[in-house]
Amino acid sequence: MSVGGWIVVGVVAWIAVALLVAVLVGRMVRLRDRQVPEDPMPRPSQQAESDPRRPHGAPRAPEPRRPRG
Repeated sequence: MSVGGWIVVGVVAWIAVALLVAVLVGRMVRLRDRQVPEDPMPRPSQQAESDPRRPHGAPRAPEPRRPRG
C-alpha cells in the first residue's frame, strides 16, 4: 500500500476512535445526569409565573420560614 493509502487509513481510524469516545462520554454524562436528585424547591406553577403584578424577569421574594414543631 502506498504512503497516501496509509494516511487515509490512519485518518479514518482516527475519526472512528474519536466518534467512539464521543459516544461513550455522551452516554456516561447522560447516565450521570439521571442520578441528580430532584429539585428540593419545586418551580412555581405557570400561573404564578404569569402574575401580572410582577414584571417579567423580576425576582420572586422568598417566602418566610415557618417555625418547626
